[in-house]
Amino acid sequence: MAITSKSTLRDVLKDPRAVAIIEEYVPGFVEEKADLLGPMKLNMLLKFPQAGFKKEDIAAICERMDALDA
Repeated sequence: MAITSKSTLRDVLKDPRAVAIIEEYVPGFVEEKADLLGPMKLNMLLKFPQAGFKKEDIAAICERMDALDA
């Protein structure tokens, strides 16, 4: 399964490359918040301030996720 910024968080968490990208921007995110947000699409999740991602990092995260299987 190809991982993109439009994948669900649940699918993203199955790919160690994608997990590494998320953890680079928000260390501890996977352990602290991922279980609560699993069915949400990553690109939507990134927009919620509660998720802990900085606004200025969102485009970079999406680009990196989209490039994983390109």
